[in-house]
Amino acid sequence: MKTPAAALLLATLVAPTAFAQDSFFPIWGDEAEQLGYTLPKPYGISVSYMDMSNPITVESIKLTGAPMLDAIDVDARNATFTGSNITVRADVWVFPFMNVYGIIGYTQGESKAKINSVSCDSSKFDRPNLLCGVINAVGDKLPENTMFNLDMDGGTYGIGTTLAGGVGNWFGLLDMNYTYTSISAIEGDIRTFVAAPRVGYRWEYEGGRELRVFTGVMYQKVDQFLSGDIASLGLPSVVVAAADKIANDAGNEHAGFEVSQHANSNWNNVVGMQYAFNRDWDVLVEAGFGARESFFIALGRRF
Repeated sequence: MKTPAAALLLATLVAPTAFAQDSFFPIWGDEAEQLGYTLPKPYGISVSYMDMSNPITVESIKLTGAPMLDAIDVDARNATFTGSNITVRADVWVFPFMNVYGIIGYTQGESKAKINSVSCDSSKFDRPNLLCGVINAVGDKLPENTMFNLDMDGGTYGIGTTLAGGVGNWFGLLDMNYTYTSISAIEGDIRTFVAAPRVGYRWEYEGGRELRVFTGVMYQKVDQFLSGDIASLGLPSVVVAAADKIANDAGNEHAGFEVSQHANSNWNNVVGMQYAFNRDWDVLVEAGFGARESFFIALGRRF
């Protein structure tokens, strides 16, 4: 087999090297074969699991449902997101250097933030407000375990592309994808853009076996704006009852909330390896470290 050069496609992360087969894809595949390149099978499917922990900055927490609730400010700036997801990915190599794919799966996640204090803006009232004064008097004396919790479970969908190339046994790739998670417990969604450049080296063995090791970085931009019923936040029942009573007096059924938050850092480092058992099956393991910690494993099959 001729060693792939700049047009090396799948002797990269996402698929084991394989013999070419009759297919419309990849486009320009015949030309690549005539130049001596061995192309992988064009179609693939994989199942993956990912576990992640990420520090989050809470930009704002607003209570809604009554003027009294609008005046309350909740100080819970630092949060931690922990979660996992299971996804199925289907892909095709459209060109010898470009793969496109779709993702569908389910995400389970939780954001936890310690509530440091609660205060009330008395300037929003025309005259002294007794409840506002009480909140300001006791709002910085909350129990240590007073937490602000958001359950962020829901279906995940996305699309992406991988651009790959290499020289000799060295390879490089850039993977980019955009995913959308619709949260079931509260109103809101998580929109995530990921760009992950990687470089690595590969070793080939008899029987189509191959080992690849790689390192790189991952950029992840996450936008989160969430809202819903205050009862879904895991606050003490007495707090929920009091907030609902205020909302009821204002003509609303329940007190609500609005939260805007983002990850502390968009970047982290990744290292990993991929092992091809043969020309059809492979397993990929990747770990991320830095401000965001992650573990990823996927089993793939090519056709």
